[in-house]
Amino acid sequence: MQSIKLKKSLNPGGYIISSFQTVGYISILATKYLEEKHIIKDAGFLELDIGTPIAVIENGEVGFPIRVYQANNSILISSQFPLSQSSIKNVISAIVDLYKKYKYKGIICLDGLSIEQGKENSDIYYTATKNGFQPTGGKKLESGAIIGLNAELMLRAQVEGIPATILMAETHSDIPDGIAAASLISALAPIGIKVDTTELVSQYKKTLEKINQMLKRVPQKEAPKNQELYG
Repeated sequence: MQSIKLKKSLNPGGYIISSFQTVGYISILATKYLEEKHIIKDAGFLELDIGTPIAVIENGEVGFPIRVYQANNSILISSQFPLSQSSIKNVISAIVDLYKKYKYKGIICLDGLSIEQGKENSDIYYTATKNGFQPTGGKKLESGAIIGLNAELMLRAQVEGIPATILMAETHSDIPDGIAAASLISALAPIGIKVDTTELVSQYKKTLEKINQMLKRVPQKEAPKNQELYG
């Protein structure tokens, strides 16, 4: 059994956004940034009875790890922890039930597309079911594979005729990728989720610089062939 507990009535009409752990942690990073900038606001949580019990402690209070956020007339559902395989189907069922109950326009899944090296800019790729959201400037992924919760959610949407899209920002998986997270956020602008991501990218680049400086101090015989792994 699973149930979504809401702190207030939703104002539906937009999209349900799925934001769970991905390569480069970019969906989680994007969610935290949107929360810090007050673009999304806490609206409730998803309660599950399957999987390893986990509680989150924030501001001295205990809460559920799978959170529901309101963003204008859209909602975002996210977890700070990887989900167990046994709980994925329950999370998907809860998302689909919410979509049907409140008659949202569709579902958008935030994800990453793994690349070997970090880039100055991160392109957005996507694939969609019929009538699914199409990001401005996004590149349609013609072949490849997706795994995990978003893969199963997209398959469920395909079978049930739900408009759904998976957005994938190019990312490397070494550290949380601020450039890719910023690209994911920018891709949501057409549905009314807008925020300046300059600070997110700037913080990320400062982290990269510190890492690269440390790598340069590693003795040559112990250093990787390409010292600047993240630049």
